Amino acid sequence: MSRPQNPEYADPVIREPSPASSVGTQYGPDRTSLSDDELDQFAFERKWEDRLDLRRATKEEELADADPLFPRPSTHVEERVLFERIVRNLRMKVEELEENELFEQTMLRGSQAALEEETIPKDIDSLMLSMMGGGSGSSRAIPNTSGNATVTDGPWNQTGLNRYEGGAAPKRTKVKGKSRK
Repeated sequence: MSRPQNPEYADPVIREPSPASSVGTQYGPDRTSLSDDELDQFAFERKWEDRLDLRRATKEEELADADPLFPRPSTHVEERVLFERIVRNLRMKVEELEENELFEQTMLRGSQAALEEETIPKDIDSLMLSMMGGGSGSSRAIPNTSGNATVTDGPWNQTGLNRYEGGAAPKRTKVKGKSRK
């Protein structure tokens, strides 16, 4: 199967076709048990709601329905248990409020990128210098940690020394010797 390919597009994925059993999958008829078949619609729905616990209150609903008043403890042990429960609940609530406050501050603050003032230099030399991580305009040597050699700044960091400032390209001089052909 040879055909000219356009180099811009990748080769097509060649794979086996899907098995016939997965293409036209058929399921058997729905089977309802005899006991469910004898129930009317309301009783059938009620049976499955009870089985799935759809009518049971959630934990949040149970907490909301709890009595907010604490019973007066009769012994010192009950008082200590009640005190520990109250302090634990208060600490959890304070932690939840702190997390919510931090989240809200982050959302209200938003991105700070638009607030930063962009200073884009108009001079290409200073732009290149800022991208290369240079500081002052003087030529300097940067020590190389991998060996004894040093890395010096390129022509973008050398001020006033034979810098090409535009116009026609500088002339090349011919070097006598063997060519690289």
